[in-house]
Amino acid sequence: MIEELTTVTVHNKICHICKSGSKEQEHIGKSHRLLVFYWGVGEEARESVEMVISYLKEKVPDANFILAAYESENWNDDYSPWAAQAVFGKEGFGGNAGDTLKWLTQYFIPHVEAKESEIARFPVGYSLAGLFSLWVYCECDGFAGAVSCSGSLWYEGWLDYVQNAAAKMCTNEAKYIYLSLGDKEEKTKNKQMSTVGDNTKQVYTMLCENQKNVQGVLEWNQGGHFSEPDLRVAKGIHWILRQFDV
Repeated sequence: MIEELTTVTVHNKICHICKSGSKEQEHIGKSHRLLVFYWGVGEEARESVEMVISYLKEKVPDANFILAAYESENWNDDYSPWAAQAVFGKEGFGGNAGDTLKWLTQYFIPHVEAKESEIARFPVGYSLAGLFSLWVYCECDGFAGAVSCSGSLWYEGWLDYVQNAAAKMCTNEAKYIYLSLGDKEEKTKNKQMSTVGDNTKQVYTMLCENQKNVQGVLEWNQGGHFSEPDLRVAKGIHWILRQFDV
């Protein structure tokens, strides 16, 4: 068990929060800001959170950061930015991401950051939650980047949304975006989901290459969509930490 990890309920959502580092280490690094990662997960995710923390402690044992994971009881609804029909199985997407973002900004972020200042915060997610993390980044000015691992960037209407959002973006502050995908994920007979490779590349171009002051990376992992998801998330957070020299 990781002693620094606490599980609490914040306005009806189960959350797992870990603050790594010590007071003496605070704000060490080129940014002098505390990095906070808001990770959208599914139900009963504490074991996954522990795995990611263990990976990060091994890679950057002295890093000072907060990992704040929050569980979803309705994955397809909570992390989808607008309603869409099912592309596999029978369950469609409710488009309730706006409610999740409202919960984040009104309840969870104030709870996590109540005693902190000089924050650089990042939304983090895998699969549909990876799409949600990029949507949050596009919707809000209060995030310093995003971590999207094997994101469901095949989502209906997604490229048009990013194109419109990117055209309006203008920032003088440095931003950091980590994207990753498995090299077998686009090799599927599902016509819509097979676009995930090309869509991820296009999103990288629009949000990273075509944007001033944005540092980004698109990392290709071996395997399909369900290959080592926790490790992929840990690698994404680790990349962000390295950009800040922590």
